[in-house]
Amino acid sequence: MAADATPHPAQVADRATRAARDAALAVALAHAAAGDALAFERFYNATVGYARALARRIVHGADLEDALADAYLDAWRLAPRFDPARGSAVSWLLNIVHSRALDICRRRHAGCDELQTPEADSADPGPGDRLWQREAGRRLNQALAALSANERWVLGLAYFRDQTQQAIADTTGLPLGTVKSLILRAQGKLRQALCDLP
Repeated sequence: MAADATPHPAQVADRATRAARDAALAVALAHAAAGDALAFERFYNATVGYARALARRIVHGADLEDALADAYLDAWRLAPRFDPARGSAVSWLLNIVHSRALDICRRRHAGCDELQTPEADSADPGPGDRLWQREAGRRLNQALAALSANERWVLGLAYFRDQTQQAIADTTGLPLGTVKSLILRAQGKLRQALCDLP
């Protein structure tokens, strides 16, 4: 006698929940592709747990945060290319996270190989320069982590998207005065944090 092919009610409910989540994330990405920063923040909040779980399997410590930051920056930039007909928003994001985490692993591995192989080419940075660059990056990541989400967001739009303060206000829906205050406060906090870090 053949087994009953009817899915269990819990499986049906789980599929419905996933379908609703995927539809909501696809809408958030479509709005983000049009420049809606708040929609992208909703996308981030809904997916960061999945992204962190995957990245943690590949990288650790500061590299984990770097992989997530790179992945979400790419997701913001590539949001117009997302096609829900080709897969879910979570799968699309996890592909990006996987790629960024592997990139970091490759850079780390290449850096270790370079440290072990003496180079005569003076154009390449030496081990001391590479160590200084890594340390500066670590310090900056620590300082950025101390900022609020809104402070990081407006700084990202200002420095990575080259948006003016008015464009940031238009993108985020925040008043122009609030944007100016957030940027100034964030810059002051970064400056102070970078001075205070060991």
